[in-house]
Amino acid sequence: GILSKSLDEMTNELNKRITTAENYSTDLLHEIRNPLASLKSASEIISETEDKVKREKLIKIVSHDVERIERLITDYSQMLKDEAVISTEKMQKINLKEIASSVVDDFNNIYNSKKNIEIKLKSNGSENYFILGITNRIEQIISNLLENSISFSSENQAIIVEVSKDENGRHKLVVIDEGKGFNEKDTDKIFNRFYSNRPENFGEHSGLGLNIVKNLVELHNGQIIAENNKPRGAKVEIIFPATQ
Repeated sequence: GILSKSLDEMTNELNKRITTAENYSTDLLHEIRNPLASLKSASEIISETEDKVKREKLIKIVSHDVERIERLITDYSQMLKDEAVISTEKMQKINLKEIASSVVDDFNNIYNSKKNIEIKLKSNGSENYFILGITNRIEQIISNLLENSISFSSENQAIIVEVSKDENGRHKLVVIDEGKGFNEKDTDKIFNRFYSNRPENFGEHSGLGLNIVKNLVELHNGQIIAENNKPRGAKVEIIFPATQ
């Protein structure tokens, strides 16, 4: 009976993974078709036009399309690797504040000199914020959120990373920026695979970053909420269960 139950569970899990892989592949194929069609059209017109200005615009389109395809494949491959590795990783008691502080320091060293963007960490200095989790995955969550905020931020703007507790004792990680905010009224859409609202620099983003964040948050039994911050910017809040 125990063996039969184990086999059923393994079969169900295998079917679930196969379905997930098929869905991912279908989505990826759909996303690659658009830049491929654009790439094909632009390359055909380049060979036929003698207008220098028009040629330069077309070459720029080709370059963006190649970047887009490359980014999609790279991030998609990494996502599949993460899916496989995560299932073998074990949760441990970790301090959310210490991990956030480490990631913020790393980003400040890079972007404070690069774009003059300062990332500030706010928390109650005497509090510990222990959660059950995987250290490098929590680092990945924070890094992806910061990269997203930085891509929407202009020079000399600030980003706030706040670690706190809610009224139920759960731990909150909040990232607030001063950028453009979200275009979508239904902000849940930003966590969909391949979603992106950056048409001006589409080659730099695969639209997988926030979807990966959502998957990792759910792996830690957490919740993620996105909303526009008043008077400007975006706010992403993650709530983790606390652990003793």
